[in-house]
Amino acid sequence: MPKVTLPTFPVQGGCACGAVRYELTTPPFALFACHCADCQTLTGSAFSLAMPIAPDALRITKGVLKSWVRVAASGREIPQYVCAECGVRIYTAPPGPVSSLTLRPGTLDDTRWLRPAAAFWRASAQPYVMFDEDMLVFDTQPDDFMPVARAWRDSLAPDTSNQG
Repeated sequence: MPKVTLPTFPVQGGCACGAVRYELTTPPFALFACHCADCQTLTGSAFSLAMPIAPDALRITKGVLKSWVRVAASGREIPQYVCAECGVRIYTAPPGPVSSLTLRPGTLDDTRWLRPAAAFWRASAQPYVMFDEDMLVFDTQPDDFMPVARAWRDSLAPDTSNQG
């Protein structure tokens, strides 16, 4: 698989209707695809892209977000932050103390550099989804995120791996 070349940060993004705009100031910790049934429902598609970032790396520059709480199959409550106008999900926050946010990278203005390094929930992936042979793939949710972060770092082109 070709190496990922990160863009120059900050990068911008926003919702579908344009009411919300944001700036991502530093590179993400990782990028992965989730194929769980919840993500399929939330996106109306076969999977969701997830980009863990530092909480202070996201700056809302325009508009208002509203939140709602999704209850996962595990019973865990997960706050979702969406555009108050069109409902597009911008990011997810973990329950409890926030050490990272999960940006929904499909909302970035330039998505050409997005190449997930891992996939979660292969067990519930649609049968037509193909996984790259060098992608880190988990049948369910991994217990340890460090291999995912390492796979992301390993996927970066040498001249971009030390950004941020």
